[in-house]
Amino acid sequence: MMNEQNKLGINEKAGLFLLIAFMGVGLALGSTLSLLVWRAMGGKGLTDMQLALSNSSYINFIRLTQTVLAACIFFFSSLLAVRMVSKKPFTYIGFTAGLELKTILWGCLLMGVTIVLSGSLATLNEMIPLSESLKIYFKSMEDAYSSQVDLMSKMTGINDLVVSLLVMALAPALFEEVFFRGGFQNMMFRATGKMWTSILVTSLLFSAIHFSFYGFLSRIALSIVLGLLYAYTQNIWMAIIPHFLNNALGVIQIYYLRMKGLPLSEGTEDKYPLWWALISLTALVILFRYFKKSLDGIR
Repeated sequence: MMNEQNKLGINEKAGLFLLIAFMGVGLALGSTLSLLVWRAMGGKGLTDMQLALSNSSYINFIRLTQTVLAACIFFFSSLLAVRMVSKKPFTYIGFTAGLELKTILWGCLLMGVTIVLSGSLATLNEMIPLSESLKIYFKSMEDAYSSQVDLMSKMTGINDLVVSLLVMALAPALFEEVFFRGGFQNMMFRATGKMWTSILVTSLLFSAIHFSFYGFLSRIALSIVLGLLYAYTQNIWMAIIPHFLNNALGVIQIYYLRMKGLPLSEGTEDKYPLWWALISLTALVILFRYFKKSLDGIR
């Protein structure tokens, strides 16, 4: 794939550094916008806002803040970095038409198998030996994440479900895929010409940035499959749609538990036996071969 340059002469290698740098800019911008919204709502200041972000009484503000932060950190930073490399950033990222329904269904099927693989890898992740201090540290990280999910997923009816699907499923899928697949993986592949290297490095970054040790291997598997779907199709929607499906299934599961009055722990920690990993991994290899053949038929 030929490197695409704009009149500034910025190439993909420089673009990767800009992409990471713009994440920091996005964090600062998102935090500033959130604070401005908080003040407009009558809030007093940053400390006051931070307290509100852990108070379920401000659930709508929490959802808005999380969405704004994700948009600034991942989406807008990606567009800005890619614009430094290409005159057509949306085309460069892969926002292209011509995606057939059959191709989308293939992506959803592959994601379904990946969810099973992820469950087995979660079991493997828990078997990794750790010191007592690391166990305590990683457990505190998981508890903090669970508390955030619990706070964000307060649902009492169908309207809350729709909002949660938008905030917790669609927005993360869109923003993260634009950054990780359309930005990072895309630029690394164009810079090196090595598909698997770009996918694996991106997957390590994707998993690490979620700050979850016990979900580390699962997210790597998820990211590799999303990376392959993007690499084979060069269409960002083939990463966004399966990612959304994975998130949406989790949100719907939480909604069901909420409506039944059950604790979230009964459904949000899906783990499968290790031998399921062999079956699901074999299935993924076979299915990807047929998927590639189906793409050749379309082309």
